[in-house]
Amino acid sequence: MKKYVWAWADGEGNYINQAENLNDILNEVLEYYSCDYEDFKIDESGDRFLIQIDTDKQSHRYDIKVDPSALTEFLNHQAGFVDRPDKFDIWSKST
Repeated sequence: MKKYVWAWADGEGNYINQAENLNDILNEVLEYYSCDYEDFKIDESGDRFLIQIDTDKQSHRYDIKVDPSALTEFLNHQAGFVDRPDKFDIWSKST
């Protein structure tokens, strides 16, 4: 059973998705944005995501909590970083 529901609005439409875990959501979005990155790496350590994103100019490192609201904030920041109008929202499904 999927544990998370997440929404992605990109200026052309709104998309509702489901995922088993937050890492799956993070990976999908960063993979989509990979044309704007040289490379990216995600390590999940306890209750933290350690993220490294390399661009042609520099390497960016992020340490965020494994939490729907923290990941939402990070993804919205990344959308701005790659100059996209995208907006995200993530919430936990009740079991």
